[in-house]
Amino acid sequence: MAPTVSIVVPVYKAEAYLPACLESILAQTFTDWECILVDDGSPDGCGAICDAAARRDGRFRVVHLQNGGVSRARNTGMEAARGEYCVFADADDRIHPRLLELALAEQRRHPRSLIGWSFTSDPAAWEGLELPADPPVTRYGRWELLGFFADRVLFNSVSNKLFRLDVIREKGLCFDVSMRSSEDYDFFNQVWKAYFSACPDGEIRLLDLPLYYYNQANADSITHTTGAAHSRDFSAYCREQLELYAQTQAVFGPFEQYPARDVLSVTNATLNSIAFGLCNIPHPHREIRRLWQLPEMREISRWHRRHRAHNAYLFFLRLRWAGGVRWWFRVRETRPALFATVYHLGYRNILKP
Repeated sequence: MAPTVSIVVPVYKAEAYLPACLESILAQTFTDWECILVDDGSPDGCGAICDAAARRDGRFRVVHLQNGGVSRARNTGMEAARGEYCVFADADDRIHPRLLELALAEQRRHPRSLIGWSFTSDPAAWEGLELPADPPVTRYGRWELLGFFADRVLFNSVSNKLFRLDVIREKGLCFDVSMRSSEDYDFFNQVWKAYFSACPDGEIRLLDLPLYYYNQANADSITHTTGAAHSRDFSAYCREQLELYAQTQAVFGPFEQYPARDVLSVTNATLNSIAFGLCNIPHPHREIRRLWQLPEMREISRWHRRHRAHNAYLFFLRLRWAGGVRWWFRVRETRPALFATVYHLGYRNILKP
């Protein structure tokens, strides 16, 4: 008999963390699941740990591959999955014991909705989590979806959503193995477009509880790498952020039809990501000059001027001052209260009645 949920876990260089991940899956209060462990040619002891888990509990199934990257590993897991729904987890992360229970209960109450949940990388928040009797839920309809997208962490991740496998297979959806980054974003774009085309009055319902623990300590994990090539071209990464901005407009339509505060969240997310990329480039001033040659960069600047919306990164980018970008990025890490104050000043004119 097919299980209700298939949990797909791509595995690569996570030997120290994989046992805790597997224990969190075994601890689920909803027990009708299977777990597809896709060993992506991990050179450590992960393969043996996966095989031991399958011998211990028949709900674990193992697929061993040569290293090909996270997209191929996830596609392989989806192809092997037998459940009605699919959940993705990374081998170095953990899921709350009630994650499947709460997500499926919400799905059954709202069968025409896409269900998601929040996550945390804060160990204290994770260990101290107390679940209320009635979990809080945030709803995003078709016209609120831009606001959901603006929080790129929530939107991009595939590890915080419950996917219907029949929709994925009917529409032929999969992860693009040619993408070096942003494969999560690309996949979820496919999913929500297919969903809203079939259910224009549907909504995304987000359980506002950190039911997923995202472990940032493992730099070698499959989602911190790009398959066989484990390096990132941050110059290309900066330009990719502007491509994503253009794709967002192509998907959502003209931004002028949306509340300015939602659009500001999108432009801020783009600028924040560009700043991160510039801080990882040896000669960022050259890349800044190249960025200003792209129409999307100039469009973002014009939008901010038109709406009198402020962003410190944009201020330094307009000056072509890479040192200012790097300094403000360090402020984000060293003085978060100051960063948050200045960041929210950018919304001041937009939020005026």
